[in-house]
Amino acid sequence: MKRVADQLIETLKQEMHAGTLKPGDQLEEAALADRFEVSRTPVREAVRSLVESGLLETRPRKGAFVRMLSAKELIDLFEVAAELEALASRLASERLTDEGLASIQQGLEACATAANNDDATAYSAANLQFHRAIHMATGNEWLIEQLAQIETRINPYRSIPYKMHGRLRQSAEEHAAILKAISTGKGAEAAQLMRDHMMLQGKRVPLLLQSVG
Repeated sequence: MKRVADQLIETLKQEMHAGTLKPGDQLEEAALADRFEVSRTPVREAVRSLVESGLLETRPRKGAFVRMLSAKELIDLFEVAAELEALASRLASERLTDEGLASIQQGLEACATAANNDDATAYSAANLQFHRAIHMATGNEWLIEQLAQIETRINPYRSIPYKMHGRLRQSAEEHAAILKAISTGKGAEAAQLMRDHMMLQGKRVPLLLQSVG
C-alpha cells in the first residue's frame, strides 16, 4: 500500500510541475481513486503526505487543493531560487565539462523546439531539463539538493507566465544567452543573466495569479 501511495505522490508532483495540476485545483478522493484504479486508502495517504510537504492544502468540507502561495510568498521563493540558480550558473561556467555542456545544449534545443511550436507543456519539461543540466554541471551535491527541494515548490508556478504572448520565445532566448556566458567562462555574467531570468518570471507570476483569481 505504501508503494502505491508513493507512486501516486510522484505522479501528482509531476502533474503539478508540468502545470496539468495548477494552484487552486481541487483533488477529489473518489475521482483520484477511479482514475488510478486504486482504493481510497493510498489516495488519502498520498494527499496527507502532500499536505505535510506544503504542496496541497485542505479546506473544511471541501477536501484538498493544490496550495496557492500568496504574492509575497512567491516573490520570497523566487528570490531564493534566483540566487541559488545564479550560483549554479557561475559554478557551472567554472567547472564545465564536455558532457555538461552537451547536456545543457540538449536542454536549450528542447526549449527552442517547444517555443517554435508554441507548446507550453513541452516547454515546461524542456525548461526543467535545461535548468537541471546546469545544476548537475556544478558538481556540487549540496547545491543540487537545495535546488531540487526548491524546485518542488516553485515548479507549479513556473509555467504560468508561459501563457503570455511571446514569453516562450523570450525565455528560450534568455536561456541561449545564459548558456553562451557559461560556455565562454563568463561566470559573473552567467549568474546575473540567470538572476534576471528568474526574477522576471517571479515578478510576473503574482500579477498573473491576481488576474485569474
